[in-house]
Amino acid sequence: MNLHTFMIMKLKEKTDVKKHHSNILRKVDTVLKHIDDLREDPLFIDQIHGEQELSLDQTIELLVGIRTKFITDKKDVELPIGFESSSFDVS
Repeated sequence: MNLHTFMIMKLKEKTDVKKHHSNILRKVDTVLKHIDDLREDPLFIDQIHGEQELSLDQTIELLVGIRTKFITDKKDVELPIGFESSSFDVS
């Protein structure tokens, strides 16, 4: 067993996993909210090119995928701000 694995095991023993997952969800939701705010800003959108916008779309998909790994309650399944459905144009 290496030091990294040992530290992860000790962290899991001392941490309330549900509370920690909730904290991670809150942080990821904050990042997604900031991205949503930027995408609604015309000055921001005008300054990036198509490839960057595509990368931003992929980043959103990545974060949403990561977010689902930390959901512990069924009530947390839905994103509160309507991220992929109404906020973004992925065309």
